[in-house]
Amino acid sequence: MAWRHGRDRFLQHLRDTQSAVRTAVRTCGALILAAGLLASSSCTVNPVTGKTQLDLMGESQELQLGKSLYPRYTQQSLGEIPDPRLQAYVDHVGLRLAHVSQRPNLPWAYNAVNDPEVNAYALPGGKISITRGLLSRLDDEDELAAVLGHETGHVNARHAAQAYTRNILAQLALLGAGVYMDSHGTRNARLYTVAGMLGMQLMFAHYSRNQERQADQLGFEYMTKAGYNPEGMVGVMKILEHEGKRHPSLFDRMFADHPMSSERLATAEARVAAEPPSVRQRPIRKKTFLAVVHHIRETRPAYDRFAKARRLIARRKTVEAEALLKKSVAEWPNDGLLRGYLAGAEAEDGEMQRALDDAGRAGKAAPQIFVVQLLAGKIFLKAKRYAAAVPFLDNACRILPNLPDVELLRGEALEGAGRRREAAQAYQKVRQLAPGSKAAEEAGRHLAALGVVG
Repeated sequence: MAWRHGRDRFLQHLRDTQSAVRTAVRTCGALILAAGLLASSSCTVNPVTGKTQLDLMGESQELQLGKSLYPRYTQQSLGEIPDPRLQAYVDHVGLRLAHVSQRPNLPWAYNAVNDPEVNAYALPGGKISITRGLLSRLDDEDELAAVLGHETGHVNARHAAQAYTRNILAQLALLGAGVYMDSHGTRNARLYTVAGMLGMQLMFAHYSRNQERQADQLGFEYMTKAGYNPEGMVGVMKILEHEGKRHPSLFDRMFADHPMSSERLATAEARVAAEPPSVRQRPIRKKTFLAVVHHIRETRPAYDRFAKARRLIARRKTVEAEALLKKSVAEWPNDGLLRGYLAGAEAEDGEMQRALDDAGRAGKAAPQIFVVQLLAGKIFLKAKRYAAAVPFLDNACRILPNLPDVELLRGEALEGAGRRREAAQAYQKVRQLAPGSKAAEEAGRHLAALGVVG
């Protein structure tokens, strides 16, 4: 559980920054001067520690980044669970914690997403998600508060901003070393730079473990201040330890930056033991929680199979995946996400009529889930059912606008349906969104075939 899911966006910032700096920095002296100027003009007070620190991501940038990333990461996590009562409940619990934290006035937002894996994550600026996989394993509201409190701690301590700053400085340092070695004819300069990057990554991983420990401490603090029983934190750590033993390779990938669950469990137990009896004996908030998450817990076996099927699909084992998905869909025939993935597996296995039937039903059942709309659109497009593909791809572009590859598919569906003018507009948009890309080249070929010049 961490901010790490926003890392790819940060890496893009790093690439952009490195490109800009490369043209300006020619010697190590100039590089050090640039770093010094940044340090002198970009220091802020950490809201948790009260200490001054170098910060290359201001709060306004943090808020804007979180706002722009939140819809995309929600959809990357398979969309929000379509249950307004559940969403309001998760947000309510999260806000109780946020209001007793160091940054109560951030535009906090908490949601529950369909990802069947056990996880939770925080984006900059107070945007926090918990997955169906983790939510279905919790036993009470106190455990939910522990999870959301941990993620709230990441935001309050500005861990994403710290990582951004560390990586920018690392890029500057490595760039400067590379410039220096190039200018002095150092042999194997690129090899040294790569080795330096690996060393930086190891250093950051260690620091990230410290961030995780701090987020645990802050989450514990928030939940006790908000009136929860701190045993909830112990319960969550037991869940993580159990899941880590059940799926060690998966957990190694998902939580590579995190301290071992056994260490975190022992720390949580020690913290609880240090609290006065009046805190340790607080009533466990179970009744409302179980009522709200009843369906999530009830569908857990189906979604656990779904998680396994997704991993099989990634390894191109679609026949095995299809068998698991069929069982889940048989149990929950109105679940659009499960049926959408089944349609995708059927299409891969050449069962096009079944795929079309399931894609149509899935698309209608899950109009707000991007991946379902995209899968349905692609399946109908593959079958040359162009007119039927258009509304699903329209929906996909509405949910997550300005994605060149999806806009290209939409153009192909419109063109096949005989809507040439709208198709040309879609192709032109692709070229505007991603000039020079493969998608733009393909859009250009379509425009030429349509007789559109320029």
